Amino acid sequence: MNRLAGIIVAVLGLVVAILSITKIVPHLTQTGVVMILFGGLIIGLSFINKPDTEGTERMPTGSTLGNIFFAPSEVFRNLRRHPRWLVGLLIMSILSTAYSNLFMERLGAERVANFAIDKTLEMGMIANNEDAKKGIEQGRADAIEQAISPVARAGQAVSSFAGSVFGYCFLALIFMLFTMAMGGKLHFWQAFSATIYASFPISVLRHLLNTLILYLKDPTDIHPILGQQNLIQDNLSFLVTASQNPVIYTLLASFSVMMFYWVWMNATGLKNAGEKVSGTAAWSASMGIFVLLLLFGLTAAALFPNFMS
Repeated sequence: MNRLAGIIVAVLGLVVAILSITKIVPHLTQTGVVMILFGGLIIGLSFINKPDTEGTERMPTGSTLGNIFFAPSEVFRNLRRHPRWLVGLLIMSILSTAYSNLFMERLGAERVANFAIDKTLEMGMIANNEDAKKGIEQGRADAIEQAISPVARAGQAVSSFAGSVFGYCFLALIFMLFTMAMGGKLHFWQAFSATIYASFPISVLRHLLNTLILYLKDPTDIHPILGQQNLIQDNLSFLVTASQNPVIYTLLASFSVMMFYWVWMNATGLKNAGEKVSGTAAWSASMGIFVLLLLFGLTAAALFPNFMS
């Protein structure tokens, strides 16, 4: 990572935050803060050395992006000596931003914002608190304005990209510590690049399919919140109604074809990108993360069931 790039990003974040706080460019305070933190992360990562290439030839970026679909083990073995991540993550972020904007245009940004606010008002801690309800209602117009504003959407895209880097760093750290605890050897950059490229084919397929389904379905049949995450029916969640059985719905939705593909890709990535990482360690780490995500999803569904109705 480039230390100078981190400093530039942090300074730009400070400028964006100041412009937003002074209302010169509204709705970007969060983006500015995220950019400052992201710049700090880049600076921190710049102190971590890359693994020795050992004379291994670097696979071209185009081949990496293509082969990850058809020969992932080969790609991950090359990432072992030449870990990289920026292009793959940029493409995933662009696809995510494109789908998010298309979703807002298809359903209507005002409808999506109003739905989220209405569901917030239905929460137990809010519904019985008149002051809280009044405060949320006062912010409704501002929330709709942010949902419609191109500047706010651009800020959300920047924040989403930075957030993804933080998320993959955290995931890579867990994978690294887990494999080391099981006697394997996995460098941080190997784990980081493997987790990103393990998600790459799933992300591309999911966003392309979601976009296709978005325009095939009637907008009135699409859930304003759940639809932002996934429209693909590759699981058994259709057996129950989300509003009536939110926890069971989430459980069934988690056991999807895309999720199993992601678990397999992570295990394949850890085994081939790392050194002395056994199949048992790789699969244990990948399944462990899946279980943690499942528990998090079930907890969220139990705590906020109204958002699924």
